[in-house]
Amino acid sequence: MSGFTRTHGDSQPVFAMDTLNGPIASTTNANGTVTNFIGPGMDFFGLDLGAAPTTQLGVGGAISAVNQAIEQLATVMIYQVQASASAVNMSVAVYPLGAWNTTTLAAAIVALGTVNGYDLSGCTATNVGFKLAAS
Repeated sequence: MSGFTRTHGDSQPVFAMDTLNGPIASTTNANGTVTNFIGPGMDFFGLDLGAAPTTQLGVGGAISAVNQAIEQLATVMIYQVQASASAVNMSVAVYPLGAWNTTTLAAAIVALGTVNGYDLSGCTATNVGFKLAAS
């Protein structure tokens, strides 16, 4: 059986599809570089929506209102809600990059006021980045 020695190619990001001209990414630092081969670059936020019952996930609920507020400037690519009897936390990935920052996103959600009996006035946002790998 014949074979050859591989001399080119690696697991580094090669092309930034969400920027003009697709610059080549650095191949010297794999740490912390997010690569999305199927879509645009995204910003990742963590939202602390405060204490609440877990009934806000339905139609007309606070989570729907939060998603609609976010989509005034960006597209929600993915989100996850962790709701319990004492707190509602939400993780969300949006694009395009820079549509929101932690201050403007929290202000937009706080501006919703009370939705379906749920007070969003205490919302805080953090830029959590993206990380699935165990540290």
